[in-house]
Amino acid sequence: MAMRNWRAATVLVLLALLAMANLRLPDWHDRLFRPPLEGRTQIDVFLDLLGELRTFAARMVYVRGDLYFHVMESQGISWRETPDILPIYRISTLLDPKMEEAYEVASFDLVLNLDRPEEGLGFLDEGLRHNPDSVRLYLTQAFLLFELKRYEEAAPAAGRALQLAGDHLDSLNAVRLLAHSQNRAGNLRDEVHALRLWLTIEPGDNYPVTRMRELGLEPAGFSDEELRRMQQPPAGR
Repeated sequence: MAMRNWRAATVLVLLALLAMANLRLPDWHDRLFRPPLEGRTQIDVFLDLLGELRTFAARMVYVRGDLYFHVMESQGISWRETPDILPIYRISTLLDPKMEEAYEVASFDLVLNLDRPEEGLGFLDEGLRHNPDSVRLYLTQAFLLFELKRYEEAAPAAGRALQLAGDHLDSLNAVRLLAHSQNRAGNLRDEVHALRLWLTIEPGDNYPVTRMRELGLEPAGFSDEELRRMQQPPAGR
């Protein structure tokens, strides 16, 4: 039994070393030497294949972890009782640092379920270094900092997510986090600015209108009649 465990540990170490050695190879090659399609050699194709295999392996490991979680959940076992799932996500990020999902899930688990906030936020920082334009990771960072009551830190993360957001839902989630973070931090002027952005993104939302009127302000750019009309539920088809 001990011999079998030793062999398994050796294989895992070798795989981890191979993953780390392979981490930068395709990205470095693509950035500096990737020629146009018509000028590509067998070496170019081989290096691309290594990169694709790395990404495929990372996805397979991630799916395995996700399956493991759902099996445990179906058996009534909570996240707090399954910290051994974290190395699965770690291996995914070593194989492919672009695996935003692995960074998101593992950091969420570390911060909120396992009471290891600094470790979780540090892991998320690593994810953002590899994915500096990730709306998903900035939203996760803002949410986790908000949950930790670190509102002054949550607001810039939410603001960055809002800058990067490319669709309506991401923009709305980011501006909500931004407004509430500024509110809890006591930054009234910045909160009002976020509320006005919120109304620009989602004119029919009641919260920013109500909150601004609590502050004695009228939502800029909309008349009372327009606001009432926007807040009405859509007519049935």
